[in-house]
Amino acid sequence: MLALACGSIAFAQVPIPPVTPADSAAKPAALDRDGDPVDQMVEFKSGSRWHLTVNAVRQFGLVITGASFQKSPGSPFIYVLFDGRLGEIFVPYHQGTNRFPDILFDYPCLTLDQADFPPPRRIIGGAMQTRKICKEVREYLAWMTDARARYGQEVVYFSVLNAANYDYIIEWTFRDDGAILVRGGSTGPKLGGSPVGHMHNFTWRLDIDLNGAGGDSASLTSHNEDLTITPGPGVVNSTDEKDLMSVEGGLVWNPRNFNTLLIVDKTLKNGNNRATGYELVPMRSGTARHIEDFTQKDFWVTKYDSAQSFLADNLPMYVQNRQSTVNQDIVIWYTGSEHHENNSRDEDKNTVPVIWTGFDLVPQNLFNGTPFFSNP
Repeated sequence: MLALACGSIAFAQVPIPPVTPADSAAKPAALDRDGDPVDQMVEFKSGSRWHLTVNAVRQFGLVITGASFQKSPGSPFIYVLFDGRLGEIFVPYHQGTNRFPDILFDYPCLTLDQADFPPPRRIIGGAMQTRKICKEVREYLAWMTDARARYGQEVVYFSVLNAANYDYIIEWTFRDDGAILVRGGSTGPKLGGSPVGHMHNFTWRLDIDLNGAGGDSASLTSHNEDLTITPGPGVVNSTDEKDLMSVEGGLVWNPRNFNTLLIVDKTLKNGNNRATGYELVPMRSGTARHIEDFTQKDFWVTKYDSAQSFLADNLPMYVQNRQSTVNQDIVIWYTGSEHHENNSRDEDKNTVPVIWTGFDLVPQNLFNGTPFFSNP
């Protein structure tokens, strides 16, 4: 019996490997271009792990493929993201005809010098001349109670797209609680030193394959408060709603409604039998609108089609057939914008300090309670 028990313990310690679901594996491989894919298995002190591939790709910057998350050593990996990348960085100027679709210009990624990024940061990649990704593992404040606090761990990756005078920093962060934080930042000298105002519109393409390619749906969440109702005991004057996105199309983000986009899988549930999902939470300072059709919505949901390109400029054409997006293999598109004002501050003269936009992908019902609450 002792031998049997020891054998069971030894068996339980065998690591559970990540597995790509069959319906995701059957999809065409993501576009590598001249990239140098780097496989990553990131293990945190909590016992959770991320497995993913990072790739600094010409035209698109940092691309993430095959990301899956393991909550604990004894739990299976949950497949989350088949492919995540930028679909456009659109830069229209406030006056004149300059309207630059920077992704279409096919810019390269910068080779990074380790001397510019001191430890704990390190440059990763293949041969020295192709090392274009910076990696850092660091801590963040995860949660607190009156009596205690927990610092979690996160791994941060970024590469830099060398877009003429601008440098675009493409950053992806993966946390030990399953969250994914995504940012795009613009820096570098302004075009010709010009003080003319302009926008940088970052549109991300997210091929989310939660628990595999099929069976995913997206809903627009919203908070609504009726200002004509006087608050009082038993009076409901605010509601939180979820509207299922039943067919392909675009959606507008409303700051008063706290809109997010929730992606769930029809079969994936946590230990409390609640549907597991990922919620796209915008982090934005404003909403840009331009004459180009693809910029007039903030969220788009399309059905996956291998014949379609990665480019956001074609979004209105992608949704013409209004195909069903309920329990399907879907692709999420999100746009966040940065604003450079006319005749801007002197601090922007030589090179512009980084301005950021982005979003969080926040797990919903992935854990059964507050992640790692029992840990000191």
